[in-house]
Amino acid sequence: MNVLLIEDDKRIAGLVERGLKEDGHCVSISHDGREGVEMMLERDYDVALLDILLPGMNGLAVLEKVRSRRCATPILMLTAVDAVPKILEAFDLGADDYLIKPFLLEILLARVNAVTRRTKNSVPAVLQTGGITLDRSRRVATRDGKQIPLTRKQVELLGVLMRRNGLVTSREELIEAGWGSAAEIKENTLDVYIHSLRNKLEDRSESRPLIRTIHGTGYIFVAK
Repeated sequence: MNVLLIEDDKRIAGLVERGLKEDGHCVSISHDGREGVEMMLERDYDVALLDILLPGMNGLAVLEKVRSRRCATPILMLTAVDAVPKILEAFDLGADDYLIKPFLLEILLARVNAVTRRTKNSVPAVLQTGGITLDRSRRVATRDGKQIPLTRKQVELLGVLMRRNGLVTSREELIEAGWGSAAEIKENTLDVYIHSLRNKLEDRSESRPLIRTIHGTGYIFVAK
């Protein structure tokens, strides 16, 4: 695969580049946010690895810029910033995954392969459940006439929940749908994604939310 690595720490960039090449990938590198934007918009990549703390333009601004230009390249954030608000902001701006430094190279390679596999294997479809419509190909949910843009992973998770409307979906099923059966993710990663979905889909004034937590088991999607 063609991988774009946008990372200003040259030591880390070198280690990641070596690991990706040993795994059979072609790697292009940028150490600057503005240059990274230009590279992503000028060439097709199978996946981009994007740091947040970058010179020229920070990673979140890079993410917002390329998504506003309809760049569909899967983007995996690589950063030491582990604050939940920043993670949610990255998802809202269009990130497909998020990996906290320091990380094991084996985990990074697994995430890269999983992100690209989900992208290539995704089948465009429109799901309708109650008052919710999910257009997977456009990555848009519609509720009460309002279009709500979603990230690729949010689409995968919402699709599973909608297909099981009224039934409890286990955490294991959701993790497999979003990350793959062999994925190793932080314990609260799924909860962060579900929280971001709720923020986008639900009205805070609703007495009965669309996505409800079943403690110790998983989640249930209930749409009339």
